[in-house]
Amino acid sequence: MYAIEQIKEYLKPEGRILISNFKKEINLIAEQLKDDETVEKAGVASRELLKDYLAVLTPNRILTTDKKKKFISFDLDNISNVNFTKKFTTTVMSFTYENEEQTLVFDNVELRMNFLSDVKNALGILPEVKEETDQRKVVRVMKAIKMNIEILNGKEELKEKGFGYKLAQNEPGTVAISVDHLEPETFNLIKWERVENVQKSASSIAGWAVIGSAFGNAGAIAGAMGANIGKDKSVATLFLKRENGDKVPLVIKCDKKDLEKLSLLIVAEEEEVVEVVQSVDQNQISAADEILKFKQLLDQGILTQEEFNVKKKQLLGI
Repeated sequence: MYAIEQIKEYLKPEGRILISNFKKEINLIAEQLKDDETVEKAGVASRELLKDYLAVLTPNRILTTDKKKKFISFDLDNISNVNFTKKFTTTVMSFTYENEEQTLVFDNVELRMNFLSDVKNALGILPEVKEETDQRKVVRVMKAIKMNIEILNGKEELKEKGFGYKLAQNEPGTVAISVDHLEPETFNLIKWERVENVQKSASSIAGWAVIGSAFGNAGAIAGAMGANIGKDKSVATLFLKRENGDKVPLVIKCDKKDLEKLSLLIVAEEEEVVEVVQSVDQNQISAADEILKFKQLLDQGILTQEEFNVKKKQLLGI
């Protein structure tokens, strides 16, 4: 398994004996990795006095074991109240996870301090040392956001074509979107908008068309939403801009966790986006009303899917 070799490679500086002693833990953690989860770093920490444990860092989790060699996972997004206390031979990382106090102890040697530094970076934490005490105050900075996205509309606007799409924000105001692990393209993030439930209201769908009009292709944006009427999913549109000024709207499907991550994104130039609440004219609302009516007829079996698609395109003018 590739993950096993990755972990061993990161542990090589610790020595062959340690890798041999951790053989069972390496296999256990490798088996628990998700299909799209990668090993960012592996190192050694303690969870009790004089007892070393394997620790593996992925983009979203810290993975380790307990004294019974039972698998333990800490989601980075759910770690809070992080503190570091430097002692004579060790540095103690204490934090809260699922309302329980946890600790990881790192020996003050270069290899293990390097791994601790990677953990801090993953958490978006910079230490601020107080001279009068060994207790360190930590300050949270912008945490890198990474997520897989399912694009409903706008794929053709991206420079690469493929099947898997990932979004990341490492700097305020910009997002990088990669396709099938190819080199990502960076955009300014102007704004993002969402509808909790696409079947919520006709005016919501019409409103999306108005926002999209500032970016062009308004009908396609509304169409992507109309295609999801009645489905138990939320939809969001990311309004992006390239350095050359090209505007790119991407309509994506979201679940609750995706929406939570989107809420953490830091936008750049909100003033470029048209406000929609007072901009929706009666014709747009009427068109959206008609789409909803035809969708109900489709659900009742009165219209076929093909007939519904034709009517929707006519109403949206696409």
